[in-house]
Amino acid sequence: MLRAFERRGLYRKLKESQYRVAARTDRGVSAIGQVVALDVCREPNVRELNAALPRDIAVLAAAKVKPDFNPRSQAQSKHYRYVCEVPPGFNLLLARRAARLLEGTHDFKHLCKHEQGRSTIGELGHASVRGQKILGFDFIARAFIWQQVRRMVGALLAVGTGKFSLDEFKRMLGGQAKHAMRPVPAEGLILVSIRYPSVALRPDARAVSKFIKHIEDRAHPGYEAMARLLLKKLLASNAS
Repeated sequence: MLRAFERRGLYRKLKESQYRVAARTDRGVSAIGQVVALDVCREPNVRELNAALPRDIAVLAAAKVKPDFNPRSQAQSKHYRYVCEVPPGFNLLLARRAARLLEGTHDFKHLCKHEQGRSTIGELGHASVRGQKILGFDFIARAFIWQQVRRMVGALLAVGTGKFSLDEFKRMLGGQAKHAMRPVPAEGLILVSIRYPSVALRPDARAVSKFIKHIEDRAHPGYEAMARLLLKKLLASNAS
C-alpha cells in the first residue's frame, strides 16, 4: 500500500510522511475499518490509488484531518467481529450470558497475550454473540490488548460447548484461572470500524462495490460477513 502511495506521488520519503496506523492486526486478520494517517503532497484520489493496489487491498475512503491527528490514540471506539461455524452442541444462551460478563472493566490477563510494560486491565463496552449456522461475535472498546478478541471468542466457545462452566469463566475473568485461554484462528477476525469524535469517512461507492465483488468469491464465512458489512456501510453512507 505504501509503495502504491509513493508511486502516485503522495509522499517523497516515508519518514517525512508521519505515517500512523490505527490498529495492529495479526497475520490472517481482515480489516474493512483500518485507518491510516499520513502527511501527503497532494489530495489523494481514492479510485486512482485503488488502480495501483492489488485486489485484496482497497482504499475505501479518504478525509482531510488536522496535522496532529493520531488514528490510534484519538480513536473513540473500535469494533471487531469474529465469524465461525457453529460447533456441535453449542448453547447460544450460555455463551450470551458469558458475553455479558465481559462488559465493563476487568483484568484480561488470562484472555490476552501479555506485552511487557503494558497493563492487562481494560474496559469492554460491548460484547455479544448471535447466529444459527454461522456465529458472529461482536466486541466494542476504545482499545484492545494483543489477541484479546480471539481469546475472548475462544472462552465463549468453550462455555457454549460445555468445556467451561460459567463459574469457571467467571474465575478466568477474575484472574483466578491456572492457564491463559488459547486464541482461536485469526482468519475469522474482522476489524469492522473505528470511530472518531470529529472525523467522518464517507466510503467511495465504486471502491466498496469493487471490493465486495472481490471477496464474495472466497469460501470462508468471514468473507461473506465482510461483504455484508461493507454493503451496510455503503447504504448507511448513501442515506446520510
